[in-house]
Amino acid sequence: MQNCKIPTIEQCYELLKQHRTPDHIIRHCEAAAGLAVGIAKKLSAQGIKVDIDFVQRGCLLHDVLRLAGKGHEDAASEILKHEYPELALAIRKHAYLSIIDEEMKPRTIEEKIIYYADKRVMHDRVVSLTERLEEGHRRNTRPGDRKTVDIDYIDSLIFELEKELLSKEE
Repeated sequence: MQNCKIPTIEQCYELLKQHRTPDHIIRHCEAAAGLAVGIAKKLSAQGIKVDIDFVQRGCLLHDVLRLAGKGHEDAASEILKHEYPELALAIRKHAYLSIIDEEMKPRTIEEKIIYYADKRVMHDRVVSLTERLEEGHRRNTRPGDRKTVDIDYIDSLIFELEKELLSKEE
């Protein structure tokens, strides 16, 4: 992700303000950014190339249009794609179902960290992956969803991603 254009931290906050992102969602984004930067720094210290600024900015903006509802990832990507195309794509890939989509699953280390950090932050605090996924399922799963989407399989892939990222930290 090196050498791609990303906004400054100030520009991120300006975008959040411009799109009227509520304070509680900004706090969620900040907590995800904090976790993601910590992971990125640990990986970088192990010699793994990670664009820490990209990860931070991606997390700060990942829910800029959260109130747009389902598809907020696509909506955020749309407003960023012309000026920050790589960042827009990484944000688009943080959707829960992206991990099972061959075209949209997170592939770069930065995309993986952004995806994972979002899955670990419940509201504005870092929690276990189990706690966060259970809470997300309670909030977002309607009766019948488990018949159309294999939630257990998706969750298992997210746990595999966690192992991948955390094993690299050691």
